[in-house]
Amino acid sequence: MARYFKPIVFLACLAPLARLVWRGFHADLGANPIESITHGTGDWTLILLLLTLSITPLRKLTRQYWLINFRRMVGLFAFFYGCLHLMTYVWLDKFFDVH
Repeated sequence: MARYFKPIVFLACLAPLARLVWRGFHADLGANPIESITHGTGDWTLILLLLTLSITPLRKLTRQYWLINFRRMVGLFAFFYGCLHLMTYVWLDKFFDVH
């Protein structure tokens, strides 16, 4: 069952990045695009981290043991968005001048 849902979950986790890129190419990021990118990646980092941490209790409560197959993938996407968030802050906002 998890075999069929993995591509769907993968694309769902990439959808916020695709939306952010789409908004960037269409100049829809607002007056401060760096802040919009930083907040967007940070928000999705927290959302995916909380989703990752909630998979195990949800699996135990519902006895849907196939949910555990998605925990690593969602966790890696949380790490990916966290890295994007950090690089956006260090590179685009501070220009590698962190003191």
